[in-house]
Amino acid sequence: MRDYLLCVGIDLAGVEKRPTGFCVLDEKFNVETKILYTDKEIITEIYRIKPDIVAIDAPLARPKKRSGSLRKCDEELKKMGIKFFPINLPTMKKLTERGIRLRKIIEKKFKVIETYPGAAQDILGIPRKQKGIEKLRNGLKKFVKIKKRKISNHELDAITCALVGKMYLDNNCIILGDPKEILMVLPKIP
Repeated sequence: MRDYLLCVGIDLAGVEKRPTGFCVLDEKFNVETKILYTDKEIITEIYRIKPDIVAIDAPLARPKKRSGSLRKCDEELKKMGIKFFPINLPTMKKLTERGIRLRKIIEKKFKVIETYPGAAQDILGIPRKQKGIEKLRNGLKKFVKIKKRKISNHELDAITCALVGKMYLDNNCIILGDPKEILMVLPKIP
């Protein structure tokens, strides 16, 4: 039994052909990142690491109301003025299906939360990747130690997810949504 925390962050791609960012964050805020592709690679890494929490950037549940395209957590994001992609878009449908499939497997052994790095970055005052990868990297360096020289936007979003996982474990977060549907975890507003 280890006496330190490990948080995994995943910036999940909608399909296995596209890169998924994967991050491990330790309690000293050191990060290790990599790119993975398949569900099997992701699950194998998680089972190897045995993290205290897995924070995933992907919808991990559908809306409760069959006719609606927004979940309660999405409605709350909208009220906060945070931009996001609704889950009824074709690409988001694939991502949602994959997210739900992975959540069901991972949560059998590990705590899994849904997060949204764009919203977390907005709350923490970090530029999103659309403003430039170096700006996002430099913003994240205020919170974590990034040693890797060449890093993708997927890995940077995975770092953000892992950071939110750590904040969840530290009870330094806000939780949006309906527990009967899904809850979304974000950093506490500073």
